[in-house]
Amino acid sequence: MRFDDLDVKTLEQIAAPEVNARARELVQSNQLQFAYRLPDRLQAVVWDEESYPVEARIKEDQLSCLCPCNQEVEGGICPHALALLWAWATEPDKFLNRQDLQDRFKKYSKKDLLDIILDLADRVPEVRGVLKEEEQGLEEILESIDHIVEEVADDSVDPDRAENKLRRAQSWADRLAQSGRLAEARSIYFYLLDNILGLEERLGKGPLFSQTLKEDLFEEYCQFIHEDRQLERDLVQQELERLESHGAVSRGELDLSEVKQEVQRAS
Repeated sequence: MRFDDLDVKTLEQIAAPEVNARARELVQSNQLQFAYRLPDRLQAVVWDEESYPVEARIKEDQLSCLCPCNQEVEGGICPHALALLWAWATEPDKFLNRQDLQDRFKKYSKKDLLDIILDLADRVPEVRGVLKEEEQGLEEILESIDHIVEEVADDSVDPDRAENKLRRAQSWADRLAQSGRLAEARSIYFYLLDNILGLEERLGKGPLFSQTLKEDLFEEYCQFIHEDRQLERDLVQQELERLESHGAVSRGELDLSEVKQEVQRAS
């Protein structure tokens, strides 16, 4: 399956009629914003009384969707994620190609980019909110992950809410990567994975967090290893050995073989 293969007939078959109806309503009432297409995924923000950042991926011919609403619906896909797919099937031109956009931005001078950002800040309240946020350094991000993990361990926050908080730490890591700090971004992804897997084993209650979260973190972690031209191979070897000690790897939920071979070839 490819995203280009998705059509109205297909979408009508993957969810219950009421979920499809709500998804179409969200699209028709223009409740989707910031729609992007990447090579392997679609992303957007869906407004439904509150904002939901949603994502759809196709991997090994299988479609998977992610939405923080955590609604349990027939067919396993919520109306927000389905709205993303409906928007793509009916209005693909509204999706920006993120890679093309990044390539275009590379052609601008710093002054031009600053002018664009300030212009957006005047027009879009959300941009002003982002600009007001203080930049988080590596230590602050790792400390925030520690705090979230301990909240779950102490039963002071439920795993679904904690997962949303961990996604926030993930977004900070992505910002570091976008500024060229790949090693720091990779270390955050490793720290997230190690703590999530370790917490599930420590509490012994089975999976606390979604498999989608763990797979997303693992895929991006491997991608950072692939992209980093100044890779600290010894440190990465230690990280991989640490991940290999977790039961999720021995059970085959995460496959380290390919990334281990890549690191060994680079040595």
